[in-house]
Amino acid sequence: MLLTLTLPWSLLFALGVMATAPVAAKDWFREVSAEVGVDFRHQDGRTGENFYVETAGSGGGWVDFDGDGDLDLYLVNGAPAPGDKLVNTPRNALFENREGRFVEVAAAWGVDDTAFGMGFCVGDPNGDGRVDLFVTNFGPDRLYSNRGSQPFEEVAAAAGVAGNLWSSACAFGDLDGDGDQDLYVSHYVQFDYRTNPRCGDPRRNLRYYCRPDDFQGVPDSLFLNRGDGTFFEAGAERGLSMQPTEKGFGVILLDLDQDGDLDIYTANDGALNRLYQNDGAGHFQDVGLWSGAGLSSLGTPEAGMGVAAGDIDGDLQIDLLVTHFAMETNTLYRNLGKLQFDDVTQSSGIGAPGLLSVGWGAQFLDYDNDGDLDVAIANGHMQEGVEKLEPQLRYRQPNHLLENRGNGHFVDITSAAGSAWSRTEVSRGLAVGDWNDDGQLDILIVNTNAAIDLLENQVENGNHWIGFELQGPPNNRLGLGATVILESGDRRQIRTVQSGGSFQSQSDLRLHFGLGKSSGPVDITILWPGGKRQSSSLREVDRYTKLLYAPGSVDQ
Repeated sequence: MLLTLTLPWSLLFALGVMATAPVAAKDWFREVSAEVGVDFRHQDGRTGENFYVETAGSGGGWVDFDGDGDLDLYLVNGAPAPGDKLVNTPRNALFENREGRFVEVAAAWGVDDTAFGMGFCVGDPNGDGRVDLFVTNFGPDRLYSNRGSQPFEEVAAAAGVAGNLWSSACAFGDLDGDGDQDLYVSHYVQFDYRTNPRCGDPRRNLRYYCRPDDFQGVPDSLFLNRGDGTFFEAGAERGLSMQPTEKGFGVILLDLDQDGDLDIYTANDGALNRLYQNDGAGHFQDVGLWSGAGLSSLGTPEAGMGVAAGDIDGDLQIDLLVTHFAMETNTLYRNLGKLQFDDVTQSSGIGAPGLLSVGWGAQFLDYDNDGDLDVAIANGHMQEGVEKLEPQLRYRQPNHLLENRGNGHFVDITSAAGSAWSRTEVSRGLAVGDWNDDGQLDILIVNTNAAIDLLENQVENGNHWIGFELQGPPNNRLGLGATVILESGDRRQIRTVQSGGSFQSQSDLRLHFGLGKSSGPVDITILWPGGKRQSSSLREVDRYTKLLYAPGSVDQ
C-alpha cells in the first residue's frame, strides 16, 4: 500500500482512465443481499487512532459447509480496537443457503469468531471428505474442523497452525506430493496497538495511516501435513524467503509449469513477489525475479495485494493478475510457458481502468458464458480523507468489471454492467460463485465498515455453460489442485480447483466453463494431483456434473 505521485489530468485522459462504456438497457448484475437474507455489516472498531491493522480487512466467500450441494456464505469480521465504542462485538457470520435464501447459523455451528479477522480458505486436511475452514486473523488463526454436525471443532492449536502473527491469505494443497493437504499462510507486517506509529502532516493537522515501509515484514508459513491433520512449520527448510521485506498478501497454489506439482505464487506489498517452483517433493526455489512475475515491466516492486489466476487467451497456460495501489495500475503477467511471464498490463487493456483505484480482491470469471475469462476487481483506498492529500483520488471507489474480447484484451464495461457497479465503497474481499445454480456466476464483495455487495448475475444472451464438481482420491476428496481441460468445437479452456485466492477470500470450488452458442458435446481431460489423467466426453450441458476420481486413471 504505497503512496505515490499525483498524475496530471491530461495524462489520465490520454491513458483512457476517464473513458466510460455505454449504459445497458438492463442491469447485468443486481445487488440482492438484503433480498435473500444476508444481513451483515463489517466493523473494524476504528477510533481515529489510525491503527494500521484497520486497513486490510476483510474477506469472505463461498463454501458448501453442510454438503447439501448448494453454496453457503462465510463472512469475516473485524474486532474492537483499544478505546472503541462499539455496542456489539463484531463476529464472523455463516449464512446457510436454504433454497435460495440465507439464514445466519454461525453461533450454532461454532464459527462466529470474534478475533480481528482477515480472510479464510477451505480444505480437508484430515481427509474425511468434509470441508473445513481456516480463518486468518491478526493474532491466533482458527482451524474449524467439520464433524458433519453442529458445531465445528476449533483445532488450530492442536493441529499446530494457530500462530500469533498478522496472517492475511491462506491456501490448502498437496505441496510435498504425499497425497494429503498442506497449508500455506501469508503474513503481512509486525504490528502492535501499543506501538502504532503516528503518521501525518502536523502543519495541516492531518493524521493518516502509515506506509508499509514503517513496519517490518514477516515471513510466510508453510505448514506440512503429517498425514493425520496435524502440521509442522517447514518454510525455512523448504526454501521460503525469510527476509524482513516479506509483507505477504495474496497467495495461490497452482501447477504453473505443468510438471504435475503445485507451485506457490505470493504477492508482497512493496517488495518482490515470490514464485516458488516446486521440485515435486515440497522443496522450493524462488524464481520470481527470473520468471518476470516478481516485478513490474519497469523492474520495480509494487504494492501487491490480491492475486487471480486464469488462462486469458486460450493457450492453456495459466496467467497471473496482481492488484496494486493507486498510480501503479494492476499488473497482468502472461504465461509464456516454462515459468516465463511477460508483463502485458498496458497492451491487454488491464492497466488504465485501475490507475486511480486501489485494487484488492480480484477473480477471473466468464460472466457472460462466451468461453473466455473476464475479470472483476474490488477497489477502495486505505486512507480516509485521501482527497485532501491527492485531489484526484477517492476513499470510496467503484469496483471494476472488465470484459475479455476473446484474445486476452480487456475493455472496462463497469458502467454498462448496471447500477450495482456504480456504488462506491471501500471494498476488500471478492469471491465468485453460482449460489443459485443457474449457470451464471455471481460475485460477492466485502466492504470495510459497510454491508456486503452480493451481485446476482442476470445476463441474458442464450449462451450455454457446463460446471463440474470434482471428487478426488482419498485424502483429497475436494479435488484441490485438480485441473480440467475442456474442448468444445475449436475452443479449449482450462480451470483448476483452487483453495483461497483473490484477496483473503474463497470462491466456489466447482469449475465453471462458458460455451457460447455451442450446445455440446464437450471433451474433458482431468489432471489429478500426483500425475493421474482421465478423459471423457459429455453430451449434456447447462448443468453441473460430478466428476469422480477413477483409480485406474493413466499416468500423465
